[in-house]
Amino acid sequence: MPKGGNFLTRHMGRVIFRVFDWRVEGEFPNRGKAIVALVPHSSNIDFFLTIAFIWATGMKASFLIKHTVFWYPLGNIIRALGGIPVDRSQQNGLINDVTRQFHEKSKLILGITPSGTRRPVNEWKDGFARIAAAAKVPVVPAVLNYRTRTIRLAPLIEGVTEVRQIMNRVRAEAASGMPRLA
Repeated sequence: MPKGGNFLTRHMGRVIFRVFDWRVEGEFPNRGKAIVALVPHSSNIDFFLTIAFIWATGMKASFLIKHTVFWYPLGNIIRALGGIPVDRSQQNGLINDVTRQFHEKSKLILGITPSGTRRPVNEWKDGFARIAAAAKVPVVPAVLNYRTRTIRLAPLIEGVTEVRQIMNRVRAEAASGMPRLA
């Protein structure tokens, strides 16, 4: 697994989880490359939980996030945390670019929210599954449950190259999650 952070960030991540009474169930797989599918994405709080998790585990990870939050000075902070801007208003070859990065890099953990937004949606975007299938990297469903205050790391989905099958397996795991209610 790619390593990042330091003693201070690991300590801060653990403190954030303790203070807000959140916990992680399951173990993050010891893989150098993976896509983390965060489901359900329902609040800006998800971002802070993700950063706390990355810090607490001492992991180096990147994540896709909408380009509109990359204004000065917030954009510099988000980039330093691992953020990669995505302009969803136009087709820009993102899936090919990210797939290429998985092929070129020896280690890459990438977080993606399949819903693509915090609002409830009927259909998820399949980009994460298309990247996983094309790059032949596993998917780790990270299931948020605001009722129990847990992030459950579901079983690794690997060796699956059918986009629809990846989508179905992540959706099945997501059924145990609970979005943040206003």
